[in-house]
Amino acid sequence: MKTFSGKPQILKELNSSMIEQLVFENGPISKPELSKQTGLSLPTISKLVDDLEKNEKLSSIGLTGKGVGRKAMLYETNRNSGCLLACYYKEGHFLCRLADMQNNTLFEKNFPLDANTFATALDSTVKAIDFLAEQTTVPVKIIGIGLPGVVQPGGRLLGIPQIAVWEGYNLEEILSKRYKAAVYVENQVKLSAMGYYYSNLRETNDNMVYLYVGNGIGSGIIINNQLYKGSGYFAGEIAFMADINSKEGQKYAAGGGYMESLLDPLVDYVSGELRHKDNPAKQRELISILSSICVNYVTIVNPGVIVLSGKIFNNTIAEALGRRIADYLPVEVLPKITIDQSSTTGLEGLIQSCRLYITTGIHLVQSTGMPHT
Repeated sequence: MKTFSGKPQILKELNSSMIEQLVFENGPISKPELSKQTGLSLPTISKLVDDLEKNEKLSSIGLTGKGVGRKAMLYETNRNSGCLLACYYKEGHFLCRLADMQNNTLFEKNFPLDANTFATALDSTVKAIDFLAEQTTVPVKIIGIGLPGVVQPGGRLLGIPQIAVWEGYNLEEILSKRYKAAVYVENQVKLSAMGYYYSNLRETNDNMVYLYVGNGIGSGIIINNQLYKGSGYFAGEIAFMADINSKEGQKYAAGGGYMESLLDPLVDYVSGELRHKDNPAKQRELISILSSICVNYVTIVNPGVIVLSGKIFNNTIAEALGRRIADYLPVEVLPKITIDQSSTTGLEGLIQSCRLYITTGIHLVQSTGMPHT
């Protein structure tokens, strides 16, 4: 998280954003509890909450529980202040969802994506967005798109073979010119990492690696409860990871990366299935490659959990991978190996990321300009 200081109006806006996020994550919650969690004075909290309620971002829902003593008003996110529209690409389709500001699902539908040309792909996307927008009477606050490629800091798409007609284009910029809502575009594996972490591990682990092998390979990295992207948003692109066996002079980047080239004979990137399901030697080769990736992650990130995702993974492979990793690492640092069984993790992560995007996570700052820690 970043810490900001500056003019009173800027500080107020930053603090207001954080209060909105805290209420979203912990509501229903009272002003005294918000004051306790943030360290800000009760009068400051009261003014921020009152302004958010006036602007219809928060709603009061009644007083705290029964019993003697003074009661406090409880607040939660105003679910009717707007909605989130999410389109997550998976196997030729967009999995689409409308959700209210409390993440309650309002509408879901899948739409095919025609990736024959740039125009047909964009038209498919616009039709999906427009159809979903017609299903709600409240404003769409943000449009989120999850895609199988690198999304650079400026929004430009790279390494997106499943929708090759969008290579080099800035979809976020294109959609922002068409819609009044904010537009958020992110890599689908990173979104899956967010979805799994927030649904399963947020209360117990600070660090996690989400490893996907299927229609290509990729990963998402959670460090100190935050999705880590790197300076060029390239962190987690394990397809390009190398080892000492790579050949000098070989231009691996042009072919999608060295590690992806190693897994290509073992994994069908179209179907996402193993190519040699009944071949023990090929299974051992797969485990060897995956264990190298996992061991390297442990030595650099030291995650408490490594989550496996994709059709190729089952308990047998996960257990074999765990045993192989243990050959390289001290027992004290071995991560837990688990498999993501959900088909909607990425979509859940996209909704969560959209919600975080419109209430930016930053440190609360006192009016003196000194950060509160």
